[in-house]
Amino acid sequence: MNFFFALVDWSLIGSKLVALLALIFFAKQSVKEMLVGKPTSDWREQVEHSLLIVAIVGFIFHFIGRLASDAILSANVDDGIRRTIYYFFFVFYEVIYVSCILCWHKYKKCVVAKYARFICYLSVVMASLLIIRYADRVIFKSNLLDGIYGYMVVSVNVATICLIGAYPAYRLFNFFPNKKWV
Repeated sequence: MNFFFALVDWSLIGSKLVALLALIFFAKQSVKEMLVGKPTSDWREQVEHSLLIVAIVGFIFHFIGRLASDAILSANVDDGIRRTIYYFFFVFYEVIYVSCILCWHKYKKCVVAKYARFICYLSVVMASLLIIRYADRVIFKSNLLDGIYGYMVVSVNVATICLIGAYPAYRLFNFFPNKKWV
C-alpha cells in the first residue's frame, strides 16, 4: 500500500510537469511572455498565467517536499521528535506553498483562477489533516486515524492532480476540430 501512496505522490510531480508542457504548447502567449510578462485583461491569458504559477510553484514544492519527506523519515532521531518535525515542517510547508502562489499572483497582477483557488483550498485541507494527525499520533497517542489518514491524503492529492490537468485537457479537446468524443 505504501507503493500506491508513493505513486500518487510522484504522479503529482508528473502531472504538474505535464500541465507545464501543455500550458506552454497551448498558451495564447509565448513562454517568455508568460514567465516574465504580465497578462493583459484577456480572461484566457489571466487563467493561463494563474495556472502557470500554480504548476511551477507546485512542481518545485512537491519535488522538494518529496525529498524533504524522505530525509525526515530516514533521520536517525527519536520517533516522537521525527513525527513532530515531519508534521510541523509540512504544515509550515503548505502555508509557504500557498503564500508563494498568492504572492506571485499579486506580483504579476493576475487573477487567481478557480483552479488555482481550489488548489490553495486543498493545501489548507492538507495542512489541517497534518495538524489533526499530529494531535492524533503525538499529543493524544490514540492513533485513531491510522486506517484512513493515508486515504485522505491520497484523495487530496488525486483532487489536486485532476485540477492541475483540467485546463490543459480542456485546451487539448478544443484543439481538435472534430470532437466526436464529446
